[in-house]
Amino acid sequence: MGKKDFTFLGFFFLFLFLIFPFSPAQVYAGAPTREDEKEIALGKRVCEDVEKRWERIVDPIRVARLEVLLQRLVPETQRPFDYEVRVISDDQPNAFSLPGGFLYFTTGMIDFARSDSELAAVMAHEMVHTEKKHVMIQSARNERLSLLALAVAVASKGEAAAVIMANIAQVAILNAYSRDLEKEADLGALKMLNATGFPVAAAVTVMERLSEERLKHPYVDPGVFMDHPDLPERIDYMARMIGDAGWPMHRKEPLHLLRTGIDSRGNRLLLAVDGKPVWSGPQEAQSRIFLEETARRLDRFLQMELLPSDITVWRDERGPFLRVGPGVIARETDLPKGMSSLEDFSKSLRKALIEAQRAHPMGRYLL
Repeated sequence: MGKKDFTFLGFFFLFLFLIFPFSPAQVYAGAPTREDEKEIALGKRVCEDVEKRWERIVDPIRVARLEVLLQRLVPETQRPFDYEVRVISDDQPNAFSLPGGFLYFTTGMIDFARSDSELAAVMAHEMVHTEKKHVMIQSARNERLSLLALAVAVASKGEAAAVIMANIAQVAILNAYSRDLEKEADLGALKMLNATGFPVAAAVTVMERLSEERLKHPYVDPGVFMDHPDLPERIDYMARMIGDAGWPMHRKEPLHLLRTGIDSRGNRLLLAVDGKPVWSGPQEAQSRIFLEETARRLDRFLQMELLPSDITVWRDERGPFLRVGPGVIARETDLPKGMSSLEDFSKSLRKALIEAQRAHPMGRYLL
């Protein structure tokens, strides 16, 4: 076998490596491979261009918040990258990943997220893009190149390299991925969230809220990226996966809505939902214990995915009782003296549910 044959085989196996990911035991155990190191170096070069366009923010509070989330998600990754999260100054809610494990969040995205769970959902999505080499695959598609040809062009450091690096940055920053890549990142993020204990509903709520945000801005023609899936389509297939997997779809957790609390006013104890009283009883130890137990039941059964008609007073052989969804919240026979009626309580809960749903109007609660 001649020298040309060895050269051909070398390029052939490099091509296979780039196209077909190997199992963690084969490739990603231990130190980064030579190709991983090249990807990291490429990511660093693109980072330089990004940080020429946007000011990098070194706010320790913001960075530490993201770092804590990152450390929870990293055990679910397989590639040997030292994942790093960076913050840049931009009012628009955006996040993107670059080759080599570099994750960027705008200040707008951090402010936009209602909870750490929503930030974790965005982060998991971007990490899957990195794990699956999506930015490289999409850039190769845009340039009508194989991944091997793309790697060779970048390594040339000439005009072609500059054009392709610009394309890589554009794909990443605009999240301009085609349907198959975006769907893989969306569904992969759901698995990562579930495995690390974050509510999977966060991936849906952040998309629903981004849909609302999009309504506030004029439509922009996606041009060559028109194959990118629209947000409603992404919400639909994520909701279907959550349902098929049997995971709970509880939007209130990542949205921080329908939260209960016990307060006092004068000689009355108040059970509140989102800061507004829904039930009250006398300022006594027995009433407090009863209201605290009621709050725990509401935390479980009062979900944004209910209809107002799912909150009602029923009657059985034991007498009237309040039902919220599938759960019995309180029975009239168990009420301490001085409690307001179950009917008043049910009306207040229906009002609280409607107000919470209005606070998140893009939620498709019947999916």
